[in-house]
Amino acid sequence: MKIRYCTRFLKGLVIALRIVLSYKLASAITAFMSPERSSAFLGRLHRRNAVLLREKALEMKGLMIKVGQFLSSRIDFLPDEYIAELSQLQDRVPPHDYAEIRQQLVRSLGAPPETVFLQFDETPLAAASLGQVHRAVLKSGEPVAVKVQYPAIGPIIETDIRMLRSLVALLGGRYGRIDLKVLHDEFSRIVRSELDYLQEGRNAERFGDNFKDDDRVVIPEVKWEHTTSQVLTLEFVEGVKITDCGAAREPGLDCKEVVNLLAETYATMIFVHGFFHGDPHPGNIFVREGPKLVFVDFGMVQAIPGETRRLLRRFALAVVERDVAGILDTMERMGFIIAGADYSAVREVARSLFERYRDISPTALKALTVDDIGAEIERIIGVVDYLQIPNNFILLGRTISMLNGIAFQLNPDINIIEIGTPYIRQFLRGTRREEVGHLLAGLRDRLIDLWKLPGLLGDFLSKANRGELLFRLPRGEMHHLTGQLKTMTSVMMLVVLTVTTATSSLLFIILDNRPLTLLAAGTSIFLGLLAVIKLMRG
Repeated sequence: MKIRYCTRFLKGLVIALRIVLSYKLASAITAFMSPERSSAFLGRLHRRNAVLLREKALEMKGLMIKVGQFLSSRIDFLPDEYIAELSQLQDRVPPHDYAEIRQQLVRSLGAPPETVFLQFDETPLAAASLGQVHRAVLKSGEPVAVKVQYPAIGPIIETDIRMLRSLVALLGGRYGRIDLKVLHDEFSRIVRSELDYLQEGRNAERFGDNFKDDDRVVIPEVKWEHTTSQVLTLEFVEGVKITDCGAAREPGLDCKEVVNLLAETYATMIFVHGFFHGDPHPGNIFVREGPKLVFVDFGMVQAIPGETRRLLRRFALAVVERDVAGILDTMERMGFIIAGADYSAVREVARSLFERYRDISPTALKALTVDDIGAEIERIIGVVDYLQIPNNFILLGRTISMLNGIAFQLNPDINIIEIGTPYIRQFLRGTRREEVGHLLAGLRDRLIDLWKLPGLLGDFLSKANRGELLFRLPRGEMHHLTGQLKTMTSVMMLVVLTVTTATSSLLFIILDNRPLTLLAAGTSIFLGLLAVIKLMRG
């Protein structure tokens, strides 16, 4: 057995290095070719490498299939040759021999399938990287889908993880400026968690509870009496693969409505429930007339803590509202921008990219030339050192990229942000309590700034008088600073007047002068509100 796993380890490593080196060599060769010949040469190379990757993934199974499935979803930027080949890994994985599956069922359920079930189909409905699904009928007559984990898949996964770790080490732990070690560690954690089918069953129940009031999302019921850590039995639900909508395949399903529902469902998972399905390739999501979405796999999921969810909601709202400052503020709070970063440089690059790509469709994105991409990289390269991807966002980023790939397949000219805007805007603002909390937090920050301002101004003027002050600001920044000083000065005057009129009202109460008391109190309230409004707008 050890020889088998060592052979697998070396085989996977050789395949990966073969593909990487082929592109290194191609880069040197195409440098002496015309653009037309270079494009044709790369097309043939893409095709050969894609076929190699698909064939070896099917031969080796395990983690290789998961890698291929993820790459097949990146239709928005991956060459067409890879999409054509790797898409076959979504639902055309060859199944294991039924004798092995039967033995696994006996070990897990304590009896052969013909005894446990009224009927059990030996031919699987689908086969994947970790297990395969068979249709069966319970003794009660209810149809179910039985997911059976492949025998000895655990050691195979661990071998693949070690192989990928070695590949990361050979690449120096980075590819360009991407930290491959962080990606590997998080991906390994997620895949290992998929091996526990009891946890997958609990995940399915949680999704069912979250969407119990939304009949547009169908989550199959878990049959716990026939579920173990290696066998998961779910209610059987009908549906067609999500990418089969449209007049050419399923005339009753409108692709635009399906994309809208998909975007809304995932926005709800991420921003409202804080618990999302992390493997949305077309083999895991089906659709029924309505449209209704049917989810059938719950192994790869992630929970999002409440504070992170609130920040994500504010980030998404900033994207919808085209608020670059809000985008960067939430990115910094979530840990994407490291401490000590040149915030002005990051802000300028972010504003430029946002203005250019905010409304771009996947078709237009894929049409970008190498020169276009190179120019953008040159613009970004100066701020990349200030950015990082926190571990708990790796799966989320992968999920969103896969959703974008599905959206492209359903409608190549679609912009998933624009489609999501009308209904996402409704709940991105959060609960009323959160809105009040955000307002109070903003007011608190402004008041703290106001409290510090006299001391800061004193230091500023003292240094100016001593000739120790030296600074340089762009004209725009100077105007902005001057405007802020004017605003704070006005607010300070309003606060002084508010306190003065409030004190006067107390004096008039003592003097028992009701008209002047009401006038002073009303004036105090008015000035106080005016100060708050000016403070928030400034």
